[in-house]
Amino acid sequence: MKVSAIITAYNYAAFLPDAIESVLGQTRAADEIVVVDDGSTDDTARVVAAYAGHGVRYVYKENGGAGSARNTGLRETSGDLVAFLDGDDRWLPDKLAWQLAHIEQNPGVGLVTGSEWQVYSSDEPPYLLRRAPVASANFYPDILVENTIGNPSLTLIRRECFDAAGVFDENMPLGQDWDMWIRLAMRCRVGVVEAPLIYFRRHGSSLTANKVLERYRSNLRIQGRYIRRISNPIRRVRLLTSAQSMNLYYTAAALADGSTGKGTRLRALGMALASVLLNPAYETRNKAGLIARVAMGKAAFQKLRRLVRHE
Repeated sequence: MKVSAIITAYNYAAFLPDAIESVLGQTRAADEIVVVDDGSTDDTARVVAAYAGHGVRYVYKENGGAGSARNTGLRETSGDLVAFLDGDDRWLPDKLAWQLAHIEQNPGVGLVTGSEWQVYSSDEPPYLLRRAPVASANFYPDILVENTIGNPSLTLIRRECFDAAGVFDENMPLGQDWDMWIRLAMRCRVGVVEAPLIYFRRHGSSLTANKVLERYRSNLRIQGRYIRRISNPIRRVRLLTSAQSMNLYYTAAALADGSTGKGTRLRALGMALASVLLNPAYETRNKAGLIARVAMGKAAFQKLRRLVRHE
C-alpha cells in the first residue's frame, strides 16, 4: 500500500527541519511527502526547498487554517494511506512501520493511532501520554466524550475512509481534527498500537496555545452537533454528562498550567471538582491528580511526585 505523508505548516520554519527529517528517517519510508504551506510569512519555503532532492514536494496556499491545509494535502496526494504531521511535531522512526503492521494484522481497520511523548519548551521533562492498545474497535459514540484518537500527527488513515466521511470542516478554527475523527469513527474501525508514535511539541506559538475558552466552546459545539443525534435518551444523557465532565477537566488543566494566580487556581479547582461530581467513574485517577496539582500548586505537586517515584 502506498503511504502519503502530509506535513502542514504555518510559520513553523524553526521546527520544520525536525519534522521533515523525522519523516525521511522512517524505517518504512513514505512513498510521497508533501509539505503544505498555509500562507506562512517566515522562511518555510526556503526550509522545504533544501529537501527537494529527497523527494519532498512543496505546495503553497493562502492562509485558511489547519483544516484547509490538510484538505489541500489530501487533494495533492494519491496514496492508499494518509499520514498527517503538524509542522511542529516529529514522528518516531518506527511510526509508519508500527501502523502498517497493525493494518496488515487487522485488515478491517480504517484508522490507526497510538501513544505520544509530549515535549515542552520549558525545562519540564517529557510526558508519555499512553493510549491503551486496541486491535480493532468501534470508537463511536464514545469518542463524543473526548478526542481519544489524539493529534493528527498520530494517525494513519485509509483514503477510502475520507471518501466516505468527507473532508475536514474548514469553517472550524479549532477542533476540526476531532470533528473528522468522529465522522471517520462512524464509518471505520479504529486500531491503537501499543508504542509511542510521535513527539508532540507544546509551545506558546502553537495554533491552539492560550485558547482555553475558545477550545471549551469548540468542544461544546462539536459534542452538541453529534450527541443530539443519539436516539436513545439514556445514552444521550450519559454522553452529555460524561462529555461535560471532560470539558471541565481539560479546561481546569489548561487554566492550572497557564497561571499561578490565586483566582485562576480557585476557578480551576472548582472545575476539577465539578468534573468528578459529573462522572466520578471516568478518568478517576487523572481527575484526582489534577485536583491535587491545582490545590498544591504545580511546583509542589511535581516535587511530591518525584519523591514518590524516588527520582
